[in-house]
Amino acid sequence: MKQASYSLIDFLKDPDFRDWVKHPDEAQDIYWQQFQELHPDKKPVLEQARQYVLVLAEQTAQDKPSMAESQLMRQTIQQRIHETTIPFTPSVAYNWSWTRIAASVVLVLGLGITAYWYSQNEKQPQGYQRFIQSAPQGTALSETRNNDTKPLTIFLSDGSSVVLQPGSRLSYPNTLTKREVYLTGKAFFEVVKDPANPFLVYTRGVATKVLGTSFSIDAPETNQPIKVAVKTGKVAVYSLDETTSLYPESTDSEQNSLVLTPNQSAEYVADSHHLVRKTDTVSTFLQPGTLIVAKQSFDFDETPVSDVFRTLEKAYGIDIVYNESALGKCSLTASLVGQPFHEKLSAVCKALDAHYSIQGNQVVITGGQRCQ
Repeated sequence: MKQASYSLIDFLKDPDFRDWVKHPDEAQDIYWQQFQELHPDKKPVLEQARQYVLVLAEQTAQDKPSMAESQLMRQTIQQRIHETTIPFTPSVAYNWSWTRIAASVVLVLGLGITAYWYSQNEKQPQGYQRFIQSAPQGTALSETRNNDTKPLTIFLSDGSSVVLQPGSRLSYPNTLTKREVYLTGKAFFEVVKDPANPFLVYTRGVATKVLGTSFSIDAPETNQPIKVAVKTGKVAVYSLDETTSLYPESTDSEQNSLVLTPNQSAEYVADSHHLVRKTDTVSTFLQPGTLIVAKQSFDFDETPVSDVFRTLEKAYGIDIVYNESALGKCSLTASLVGQPFHEKLSAVCKALDAHYSIQGNQVVITGGQRCQ
């Protein structure tokens, strides 16, 4: 946290603090515990801010102020920001009335929450707003952020897997009745084949449409070019502007799209809204910073199972637990390139006559025939 005063509004406006409250993990818990030890006088303010973030998270599905109302409140808060000692006393039913908040004795606190909500929406790109608004009514959306220093694997409900680079985030429906996700940052996708239900990845200004393949997308939050590179299969990359439908139904021959096949890549230049096919495509997955899963071939030829599991662990950032004394001498010959993580595990377990289960960030292999 960079703010010097550590006021209530400082906490509310700090994205790391809000992320910790809504999505706590061990590393963040340690950081904020140390913060409170260093600043014991700020514990009451921190707790007050935490309660407000929790309330706001619950209230985001209810009526929100119009853009004009938010702008007026935002202007007001710039004139009224100061520390407050008014205690946080949530009611049984959180009535989200912006008029009452603005008129109540907790004006500063209410405006602080409004500023937080407004700043969150203001920072989100237009494509993200359209993605959220287009979700079918009643659809539960999740957002996973990788705040770690190593890649994070997300398992989607359709069996597809996404490996997120540190600092990236993915928004997606809990149940992929419509296979559509939104990416900010860098990720490697391995998509389950379903020709009747295409998989769409939206980023700032770009939609990538696939039927079943593996590919990477690098979509920085800034105005830097967005890069799409295909490892297996075929994708169509579409340029989206303010008037383009969120769901690209255009043919591959249209000017606002490019079709990419294995080892081909493209860049989207935000300033000109143009997609450019890259000529040097073979080295796409050899660049510094490329995820291990994108570099790995996953071709195994009489490879010891212990090496196969080690390869999967490093590529997906997970732990695999198995009976090494029983399966350690087994070997595998198979090509698993382009297959989502679940399909890779299924193929390996079928060869071993074993079973697997995923428990958080750990895969447990049970059964299997002992190899001599």
